[in-house]
Amino acid sequence: MSSSAAGHEPPGKLRVGGRLSPEEFDDLFRAWYPRMVSQAFLLSGGRLPLAQDAAQEAFVKCWRRLTDPHAVVVNHWPAWLRVTVINETFAALKKEAPVRHANGEELDRAEQGVDPAAHLDLKDAYRTVCRHIAQLSDRQREVVARCALGGQPLKETAVIMGISEGTARAHLYRARQALDPVWTELKAMGVLDDSSEGGQ
Repeated sequence: MSSSAAGHEPPGKLRVGGRLSPEEFDDLFRAWYPRMVSQAFLLSGGRLPLAQDAAQEAFVKCWRRLTDPHAVVVNHWPAWLRVTVINETFAALKKEAPVRHANGEELDRAEQGVDPAAHLDLKDAYRTVCRHIAQLSDRQREVVARCALGGQPLKETAVIMGISEGTARAHLYRARQALDPVWTELKAMGVLDDSSEGGQ
């Protein structure tokens, strides 16, 4: 996992790797849960309940792993949580009806998970980003999320999705083109980072 895929860590002395105490887990949850909800909300095209469930399930799995003495130690929990939230989001989307645009109240609630200092005009930028992501096909959204957000290599993403690497590359290219007008906002929000895009 690249440092760019891990995203920007909240300020302070938050411990983000290794075996965490219950108190340190609580600190991790308070610092990262809103951001995980926000990212799942964007990736799901505006489904706030689904995003909240995905983030909660990711933290449940985090706690189970922390309390399993045989589990491999995670060096950076925020990066691990990002990948887990991606997996939970897309697993849930496969069981849901087609993605629809979020309403204003949902946008107002979900955008609270994004760092207000990340963008001068957060609300307008957040709504614009949501509209662009919601217009992607399910495949395009999943490829760009796994590669640019999760930092997964394109080949691994293709295997997970059950498609060829060439098809995954095409989906990534089209998604990148569609998101080009808002790519700066995505990076400023810490949602996507093209430096690890598909491991290319």
